[in-house]
Amino acid sequence: MKNLSLILNAVLLLAVAYLFFDKFSGSKKPAAAPTQEQPSEAPAKPLSIVYVDIDSLHENSVAYQAIIKQMEKKANDVRASLAAKQKAFEKEYMEAAQKAESGTITPKQEMEYQESLKKKQDAIMSLREKASKEIDEEQNKFNDKFIGDIQNITDSLRTANGYDYVLYKGGLANAILSANGQNDITKIVVDLLNAKK
Repeated sequence: MKNLSLILNAVLLLAVAYLFFDKFSGSKKPAAAPTQEQPSEAPAKPLSIVYVDIDSLHENSVAYQAIIKQMEKKANDVRASLAAKQKAFEKEYMEAAQKAESGTITPKQEMEYQESLKKKQDAIMSLREKASKEIDEEQNKFNDKFIGDIQNITDSLRTANGYDYVLYKGGLANAILSANGQNDITKIVVDLLNAKK
């Protein structure tokens, strides 16, 4: 049993010596880290990016120009109607003031005039607000439809021609600072919009 213990100690001593020698000797090169095979990547194709010039689109779109003229006419009609009502109100106000100054009406009649004039002035303000709201709502409704039409057309063109992106240039928030005119698809979009009717 004693011999077995001596033999095990000798084997352990040899194992430690071997490990010590193997670890701290400079003769061996360190083992290379295992490498993973990288999947071969195809070279990236260049992005296909085109743009639409919003200012040119608005200028050349038959539907957009028609709605602008319609909105301008409606706004002018509303302004003319309100101006006539305001002029009639001012005339009535001046007449009431003159009557009050000259003493041809009683204080009770003067109060009635003031109440009547206040109601008329409120009615004019209400008409102005209502007309402005109606024009805004009509414009917003058209804009939503117009933008939807443009979106549908550009989505179709992007899919059909393999464009990665369709950007816009012009308008209030210009998404493109500089562009190559060869990438401008505005005329195609305008032609499709005008054909849409």
